Amino acid sequence: MADRDAVVAAIATPERAVRDIGGLIGDRVSFGPVTAGPGGMATAHANGVVGRLRGRHGTRAGRTEVHVPVDLDVRVEIGARNVPVEVGMTVRVGLDACLAQGGEHIVVEVDEIGPGDIALETHARGVGGVFVRRLGNLDAEIRHHVIGFVSGLLDTPEARELRYIPLEEEGEETA
Repeated sequence: MADRDAVVAAIATPERAVRDIGGLIGDRVSFGPVTAGPGGMATAHANGVVGRLRGRHGTRAGRTEVHVPVDLDVRVEIGARNVPVEVGMTVRVGLDACLAQGGEHIVVEVDEIGPGDIALETHARGVGGVFVRRLGNLDAEIRHHVIGFVSGLLDTPEARELRYIPLEEEGEETA
């Protein structure tokens, strides 16, 4: 068992996870238009810049967390009014790697992203900003759309391919 853990730890590293997730995300993100607010009375667009990703070992062999910081500029349209919102957020992506049966590759499972995995700091100004934050439950709306965006990204063929890491005979990564 210790040998299996050592192989996984040597190959499925936080650095590799940061590299792979960073490659999937890129340096910019955007989504929208999406409906927002009570009864879908608003429309939102978001554009963001991805910061420096950080990876760390988890509490057991093969466990890794990657933290993805993003600065988002969100524009909420309510009728003819545009309300700008600045959002600083960090998304936590949890990964579990293990040696597959037969020992020919490592399989990486990705935790389901939930609201607790997204730390947010939002700043909306003016009367429109107060309305959007309070009545529109802005933080919950942002989390909802970010979960959809990240889950969709992690379910792409490219992301699924990265979750299977083949091994060479000597136990080195081939990717």
